[in-house]
Amino acid sequence: MRSALFLDRDGTIIHDQGYLSDTDQIKFYGGVLEKIALLKDKGFKIFIVTNQSGVGRGYFSEKKLKIIHKHLLKLMNDNNAGVDGLRYCPHTPDDKCDCRKPNPKMVLSLAEEFNIDLGKSFFIGDKTQDVSTGKNSHCKTVLITHGKSRNELCAKGDEWAEPDFLADTPAEALGYVCRQADIMLPQGD
Repeated sequence: MRSALFLDRDGTIIHDQGYLSDTDQIKFYGGVLEKIALLKDKGFKIFIVTNQSGVGRGYFSEKKLKIIHKHLLKLMNDNNAGVDGLRYCPHTPDDKCDCRKPNPKMVLSLAEEFNIDLGKSFFIGDKTQDVSTGKNSHCKTVLITHGKSRNELCAKGDEWAEPDFLADTPAEALGYVCRQADIMLPQGD
């Protein structure tokens, strides 16, 4: 069984544009692609797991979302940070579906499909629901704070879920996973 890195999309690998609806809005955080490439070289499977309620809210179509994801995956692949699988939930919180994070359904389906050892895997995100998703899937969890306090991170009614590691930035979060995987990082990383 293999180890994997499960990543939220917005606020984790790319800047959160608030219902990103165009490929021109994709902007990667510094250091993210390089660290994902290092983990890929170490044998990690890389997955994106994302809630995309903009579809359910009518802000953009599922067809448009697929175009965005195709472009995102191409950019990542072009930087040796190829993604092995992507799952998204198009529903709103009011839909009460079983795929929306923090439910583990998307992670569990990827784990089954790719023979992933969840106990040796990581889930990184920028919301407490991402930590809950990781914990519900039995992964180690990393929460990216972007300098926000615990109260700010829980402001939308989410309950606090204690991550295994708190990181200020996406690069710091991925650096933590790299160090856990015994990957040597450049000085200062």
